[in-house]
Amino acid sequence: MNLFNVYPLFNINPVKAQGSFLWDDKGEKYLDFYGGHAVISIGHNHPHYHTQLKKQLDKISFYSNSVQNELQTELADKLGKLSGLEDYNLFLCNSG
Repeated sequence: MNLFNVYPLFNINPVKAQGSFLWDDKGEKYLDFYGGHAVISIGHNHPHYHTQLKKQLDKISFYSNSVQNELQTELADKLGKLSGLEDYNLFLCNSG
C-alpha cells in the first residue's frame, strides 16, 4: 500500500527536532516554518509539554467520549472561564 499523495513533497527525511528547528538524516538543520497543517506550533520537544504529556501517557492516553474523565471536565472549565463562554458545551475530538 502507498501513502496518499496529499501535498507536493519536500525531499528531506526529518529525524530529529528541537524548538523551532529540525534536522534531516544528513545532519542538515532547518528552521521549521510549517510543522503541520491546521495545528498550533509550540515548537518541538519543549520540556514543559514533554513532561506533561508523559505524565498523562503514563496514566491513560485516550478513552472514548462514552465516559467523562477528570481531565475533560477540567479542560472544559478552564476553556469556559478563559473564553467567557461558560454556558457553552465542549465536544472533544481529534479532527474537524
